[in-house]
Amino acid sequence: MKDVRSKYHCQFWGGLLSVFFWLILTGCAQPNVDNTQELTPLQIGITSTYQGEAATYVALDRGFFQKNGLDVTLKSNPSGKVSLKDLFDGTVQIAHVAETEVLYSLLDTSYYSGESAPSFQIFADMVYSNKIQKIIARKDHGISEPVDMVGKKVALLEGTQLDYFLDSFLLEHQISNDEFETINMDPKEQVEAIKNGEIDVAVLWEPYASFAQNELGENATYLKTDLTYSTLWLSTTHASYAESHPEVLRSYLRSIKAAQDYIKRNPDYTQELLAQRTGTPVEVVKSLWSEIDFELSLSERMLTLLEDQGRWMIRNNYADRTIEDMQQFVNFRPMQDVHPRGITVVR
Repeated sequence: MKDVRSKYHCQFWGGLLSVFFWLILTGCAQPNVDNTQELTPLQIGITSTYQGEAATYVALDRGFFQKNGLDVTLKSNPSGKVSLKDLFDGTVQIAHVAETEVLYSLLDTSYYSGESAPSFQIFADMVYSNKIQKIIARKDHGISEPVDMVGKKVALLEGTQLDYFLDSFLLEHQISNDEFETINMDPKEQVEAIKNGEIDVAVLWEPYASFAQNELGENATYLKTDLTYSTLWLSTTHASYAESHPEVLRSYLRSIKAAQDYIKRNPDYTQELLAQRTGTPVEVVKSLWSEIDFELSLSERMLTLLEDQGRWMIRNNYADRTIEDMQQFVNFRPMQDVHPRGITVVR
């Protein structure tokens, strides 16, 4: 009888240890969260289909926001342009947005409902990505190379980084933007429109470019470029909110930094989560993975990109004001407190 008890005793503890080690190896154990902690509500505007939101989804899914005292609600939008408007309207306290939308708000006083945008700040860059923007065309509409865009219907979402990308593409191939018809259209709508033949060319960011290619199959033409076009994904907030809630911004950055560290250790988990949250096939997520660096920063290359696009806006008469120093719109303090190594701006 003693041998039987000993046998089952060993089996019990052996099984328990196996489960314990399995949890460690698979990363299924949730981070410790103090459920008695009073949480601060925080609304964040995100672009729901963009792969650059990986750290946001991980921070929410793994409890990092809650661990850092935040009760986060995500407002999902089709673009950073909408998220920035939500920030100005007070619907969200933090907006995730690409650099071009920020510059439109700073340099074009008509961009925000015909009035100057409220004072806002950039306080972090979450990713640095390449080759996220692509141009997809219909082969059966006689398009096999860039010059074939002439006389065709070309769709893009105006007032976003696609403006800068398309202008750079046209300059590369010596095509004037008055040689074709431009249609302002949401990326999701573009996928349907090019599928149905209502437009000839779609200027998109991922994953919509892959969606369009998949819909068209062998009828898709990917108009290639030799340009390396980089995109930022900036964390922005009202200047007044930053002043009155500095600890919220620090807690937010701690959560994003923890999520980015987690992503590096668990890429497979993150890819599966992104596929689920964005409605994107995991194969597409994996194919784009190497194009995005998930690194929290405020860098010289961020300022350089902002300045380059600012000059582009002025040169093309998209701006009605100029800004001498972009650093005045950058709040370094939260990053300095949370991740000082991420600041590489010469000040």
